[in-house]
Amino acid sequence: MKMQRTKNIKIIEAEISQTEEQLRRLKERCDKASQKLDALYELKKHREQEELLKAIDKSNRTKAEILAFLESHA
Repeated sequence: MKMQRTKNIKIIEAEISQTEEQLRRLKERCDKASQKLDALYELKKHREQEELLKAIDKSNRTKAEILAFLESHA
């Protein structure tokens, strides 16, 4: 039976450093993806608001009628 080779402290420290760097890069990628997702949600919300305003402009209904409809379906 062979004895398991023990790792030298310098090798362990190098592995720690390498793993910390990998984690840092992953966190940066995660943050960028999160920011992009937030921006896309904001863009979607803005476009939906524009669509709603266009639909209201085309409608023959009054503001009161539209609000009453929206409130009754909330």
